[in-house]
Amino acid sequence: MIDSEKIQAFLSVVQYGNITHAANAVFTTQSHLSKQLRSLEEEVGTQLILRSKGHSEISLTPQGKEFLAIARKWEGIMDDFNQVRYTTSVTEISIGALERFNSFTLRDFYRDILKNHKNIRIASHTRHSREIYAMMESQQLDLGLVSLIYPVTNIMIKPLFSETMYVISSPASNLPPIIKPSDLDPELEIYSRWSDDFEIWHDQLWPGREYRLYVGTCSMTPFYLDEPGRWAIVPVSALHSMKEICDFTVHRLAEPYQDHKVYLLEQKKPNSSREKEIVQFRNSLIEYLENKHLKL
Repeated sequence: MIDSEKIQAFLSVVQYGNITHAANAVFTTQSHLSKQLRSLEEEVGTQLILRSKGHSEISLTPQGKEFLAIARKWEGIMDDFNQVRYTTSVTEISIGALERFNSFTLRDFYRDILKNHKNIRIASHTRHSREIYAMMESQQLDLGLVSLIYPVTNIMIKPLFSETMYVISSPASNLPPIIKPSDLDPELEIYSRWSDDFEIWHDQLWPGREYRLYVGTCSMTPFYLDEPGRWAIVPVSALHSMKEICDFTVHRLAEPYQDHKVYLLEQKKPNSSREKEIVQFRNSLIEYLENKHLKL
């Protein structure tokens, strides 16, 4: 029966051009390699390699050239097989989330998964809500965390939690604990667009978008509250982690934005070979978010 060792012996001799060099390269003896080649030829039923007396270099017979193509295909198949063989114990879960979730809310959750679930590997993608929907529809993601509902057919949408929005400001601003929109200067705002609904609400209170700085990456927000008067509006899920980065003061709004809703996206027909791990990951995520302190 043709086995891996014999085909590897043949490929090594072809690669190095002679049996001596091939034997040295694969850390075996010349006699053992020659024995493997003879056994391979017997099983194939034809001579594959021409061995000329007095010449160290080998050459392939016409049948050997044909067999070389087969041997290289076999080598590729074995590489694929070994990749599957040695990665079956770890399943990759792909999740798409808004930047603030991946930077703040899910930070400790990812750590817990890496520590306690050795069978799961995480592929975390930071995208906007509409991009996450598109990646879910094209089966690029197993799960998604978004802040809006979008019309889809093959995706399940589950409300996860609602969170309150707060005003944060420079500690030197001396703003009151409860702030009226009129107390805030829009020209000093560090603005982030948290969702479509938030943008509509924001533009009704401060029309014209006269912010001081628009930040597309919410993790940047607290770094710009270093001067008196500057302020920003952030969800509570990002608030606690931001506090670990920079010092700022937290205020409630007298006219608060409606609770900021967060939704979980799931495939209606998840990958069957990974369904057990996807469910395990999803359940751990929901439990984590339910237990996470999402209040001030």
